[in-house]
Amino acid sequence: MSAVRANSLVAQVHDEVRAGIASGQYAGGASLNIAETAKRLGVSATPVREAFARLAAEGALVFQENLGYRVPDTPSAKDYTDWALARVIVESGALEYLSGPIDARLVDEAEAINDEVARTSFGSSAEGIRRYSDLNWRFHACLIALARNPTLSDLHKRLYAAPQFSRIFLGRGIPNRKEVAAEHATILRALRDGAHGRAAAAMRAHIVESLERDARMADVSLSLHRLLPAPHATAGRAGNNEEEHR
Repeated sequence: MSAVRANSLVAQVHDEVRAGIASGQYAGGASLNIAETAKRLGVSATPVREAFARLAAEGALVFQENLGYRVPDTPSAKDYTDWALARVIVESGALEYLSGPIDARLVDEAEAINDEVARTSFGSSAEGIRRYSDLNWRFHACLIALARNPTLSDLHKRLYAAPQFSRIFLGRGIPNRKEVAAEHATILRALRDGAHGRAAAAMRAHIVESLERDARMADVSLSLHRLLPAPHATAGRAGNNEEEHR
């Protein structure tokens, strides 16, 4: 087997198992067996072993010595909080410190993705939830790419590689899809105005609002507004950015 083919198999197994975790095919805490997975997917154990290792590095699986791999438990309030704080730092920070002209093609791509989010009825099936999650990730990835910073893009990819957070939508659907699309649109308008700081503040508000909505839907007690300080510095920077671009 060539190295290229082997790498392709690892990627395919990785994506298949990750989608299964996000869709609820594997319950929280469920053990995953390398040999059984290899047999089910019709591949050898080697690409499965490498794919599992990648998923564990991303946080999508947990590895325990002498026990093997398992799906992470259902996220707790602290898990949501930690994830939200990491996203605020990476995503709003990336927009606040953009340098150089904004790549309009990326903004156009993000807008097209958001239009699809706004007009699509995803339902509550695993397939629909996976499609919504993929579109949402692609939207945010476009905005992170505006920073032209591979390290930030890699951090963002790792944040979205923890699919257990999307499991809350199974059987419920995406009840706040219109709110999400409207908040995305606010971020895009600020970027088109060249107001980096205003875009960063809008991104911060979107992350906090959307995750608090999701937590309430999953009956998780969470108050990100209380934990995150008011973005005074960001507001000031927003005003400066807007003045610079007038």
